[in-house]
Amino acid sequence: MIDNRKVLLLNSDYRALRFVTWERALRLMSREKVDIVSHWEDTIIRSIDGKIILPSTLRLKNHVRYYRKGPLKFSKLLIKKRDRFTCQYCGETRRSSLTIDHVIPKSRGGPTDYENCITACYSCNNKKNNRLLSETNMRLLNKPQNPIYDIYYGLYPSREQHPDWKMFLN
Repeated sequence: MIDNRKVLLLNSDYRALRFVTWERALRLMSREKVDIVSHWEDTIIRSIDGKIILPSTLRLKNHVRYYRKGPLKFSKLLIKKRDRFTCQYCGETRRSSLTIDHVIPKSRGGPTDYENCITACYSCNNKKNNRLLSETNMRLLNKPQNPIYDIYYGLYPSREQHPDWKMFLN
């Protein structure tokens, strides 16, 4: 249960920077680099020194400069994150069988970019092979598009979301 819990890391001006693991959050707390904004009330971490309520939101004490500019560099991992590690043809979610498929095959002039590449399971990728979607009876679950910066910068929350995050993420 604790492994599913992420911790939102805020800059000193309360802008959302990224999500970090609970282990990273504890390291930041032990180095006294952050202030605790809110907690996961039902999650307690026990150690030799005592008990700690797991924080849900941390704010850095010192301001960190960051820039979000320019197009995102092409990455297979970003495609899989954008598609939520799900085959865009059948909905398969086993990570071990996922591949990257070109909607318009490279041999037919399809580019290798975010608008043409999707996550597909091994069997669907082989079934589609070197054909266009119009030549098969397959359909896409979602139209491919450029991933948002939030995915790239780790601002993509886990399935379990803390209610306090809404004010920082919107």
